[in-house]
Amino acid sequence: MLTGIPYVWQEINGFCAWAATSSVMQYHGADVSLHDLFALSGIGFSFAYIRYNDTLLIYPGALYQQIDPANLACELVGLNYSVYFNADLEGIEQQISFLESRGIDVGLIDGESGAFTFMKASIDAGNPVIASIDPIWLPAEDYDFLRENDLSGGGHAIVIAGYNDTSGKATILDPGVGSFGDSFGYPVDGRGNYTEISYANLNLAWSAREYISLLIKPNGDAPESVSNQLGPYIRDYLLGVGDVYAPGSASAYLWSFGEKAFRLLSEDMTPEGLSAYLSVFDGIDNERYFKASLLKFIGLGLGSEVTLQYLAYRSALQSVSSFFPDTDIATFLDKADDALPHLNALSENRTLIQIGNLSIHDSLISSTFGGLADAFNSSGDLGAALEAYDEELEQISTHLLGVADSWLAAGNTLAEIWPNNPLIVYGPILILGALGVAAVVVTVLYLIRKSDSQ
Repeated sequence: MLTGIPYVWQEINGFCAWAATSSVMQYHGADVSLHDLFALSGIGFSFAYIRYNDTLLIYPGALYQQIDPANLACELVGLNYSVYFNADLEGIEQQISFLESRGIDVGLIDGESGAFTFMKASIDAGNPVIASIDPIWLPAEDYDFLRENDLSGGGHAIVIAGYNDTSGKATILDPGVGSFGDSFGYPVDGRGNYTEISYANLNLAWSAREYISLLIKPNGDAPESVSNQLGPYIRDYLLGVGDVYAPGSASAYLWSFGEKAFRLLSEDMTPEGLSAYLSVFDGIDNERYFKASLLKFIGLGLGSEVTLQYLAYRSALQSVSSFFPDTDIATFLDKADDALPHLNALSENRTLIQIGNLSIHDSLISSTFGGLADAFNSSGDLGAALEAYDEELEQISTHLLGVADSWLAAGNTLAEIWPNNPLIVYGPILILGALGVAAVVVTVLYLIRKSDSQ
C-alpha cells in the first residue's frame, strides 16, 4: 500500500484524468493542484472544433488532448511520464511509433496477467498507477445509474494505490465520486479516497479500456526556465496552430483550433450556419424527427463542452502567473480576461452534473436549442423555427466571437514576448477519450436509446 497519496477531487464531470494526474504528481513532490495543471499543461487554453460534411464535433482542451500536455507538465516539474497499452491493441505498432516520435515513453501490457504484474511491480517500486477504466464496475454508489441502465463503455481515470493478493482486492483513489448526479458535491464521507475494489471488477473495468495506463515517476531533471517553454505553448494553443494541436495528422488541416475554432463555431451557430449543416440530412428517413433531435444534441454538446472549457480556462488564468515569476504577463491576462464573461454567459454547470435531465437545463444555449428543436419538430418548418430564435442565436454567436477575439488578442500578446517560430514543432497528440469522462458518452448514448424521435 502506498500511503499519503493526496486525494484530488475532479470537481465536475470531465476532469478525471487531470485530477488523477495532479494526485500522483503531488505524491511525487510536485506542488501542482488540479487548477495549476490546467495552466501548466496548457489545456485550459486549448479548444478544438470540426464541421465537415455531416460531422460536427466540439472538444474542450481537457478532452481533446491528454497525453502530450500531461507529459509536458511532468517534464516542467522534473517528472517522467509513460503510457502503457494492451499489447494486443489493433494498430499498436503505429501508435507506439507516433508517440515515441513525440518523445513519449511507451510500454506494453500483456493482457490480464501482464496488467496485474505491471500494477504490483509499479506499486512495489513506489509508483501509483493511473488506470483508464469503465466506471460501471467501480464500487461507489455514484455509478449505480450506469448499472441500472446497463450503460457500459464509458471512460474514467482512477489511481491504483495498493493491492492485496490475500483478499483479492486493490485499493484505489477515485476522483469522480460526487462529480455528477444527485449526490453532486465533495465526497466528505471518503468513499472515493483509498477504497477497495475486487481484482475481478478491476480487471473488467480495466480490460474494457485495453489496460491503458499512465505511470509518473521522479527523474529530477526539471528545466531551468518553465516560462520559456510554457509561454510559446500557450501562445500557439490560443492562436490555434494546427501543427501544434495535431502534429503530423490530417486533423491539423481539417479541424479548427483555438481562437479559430471559436470563430468558426460562431458562424455555424447562426440560422444560416445551422440551416446549411442540417441540409446535409435532407431526404433521410424520418427527416423532421432526426433534425429536431440533432438540434437538441448540438445544444447539449455545445453547452456542456463550452462549460467544461470555461471552468478549465478560468482556473488556468487564476494559476498561470505563478509559472511566469520573471515575466510580465499583465497585458496577456488583461486580454485573456475578456473571454470570461462570454464563456460564463454560455455555460451551465448542470449540463455536466445532470446530463440526462434535460428538463432542468435553462442556460441560453440549452433553452435556445431545446426550444428550436421543439418548434421545428412541431411545425416541420425549419426556416420559421430559426427565425423565431434568431435573437437568441445571435447572442450565442456574439459570445463565441467574443471568446475568439479575446484569445486572438491574448495569443498575440504572448507572441510579442515569444515571437512565433514555425520551425519549432511540438504539442499535443490527438488521443480522443484515452482517459475520458465518466458519464458524457454513455449518457448521450442512453438519451439516444430512450429518445422517441430517434
